[in-house]
Amino acid sequence: MPHASPDPATPRIHGPEGPRPRKPLLRVPRLPPPLGRLAAWVSVLALLASPALLAGCGDKTPPGETVVMRACRICHGAERICADIGKLDRAGWEKTVDRMITGGANVGPDERAAVIDWLATRKPGDKPLCP
Repeated sequence: MPHASPDPATPRIHGPEGPRPRKPLLRVPRLPPPLGRLAAWVSVLALLASPALLAGCGDKTPPGETVVMRACRICHGAERICADIGKLDRAGWEKTVDRMITGGANVGPDERAAVIDWLATRKPGDKPLCP
């Protein structure tokens, strides 16, 4: 006669003395209901807040550099861009960037100023762009 399990969802293993419940691999203590709810809310808030907390810890790349790496390096190698770094002033970079935008560079109006600021403040050999 087979032994009926008191809980059909509990897996059983068979030993010499018959079927016995399988021991859990990880025992997680249960908190009393008020503390359990508090712990659940704290976990949810921590998950929601983590991107905001990590936003300041991540990438510190200036926006102008990001746009130069994305938009300018499609057509120009680092050597070409670096050839004018330190030689052009802000007005020279404005003229160059406007000419590139007219020619099809994917730089939005809001990104234009950031690109010009970044390029105008670079010195020859500045990393990561220039070798």
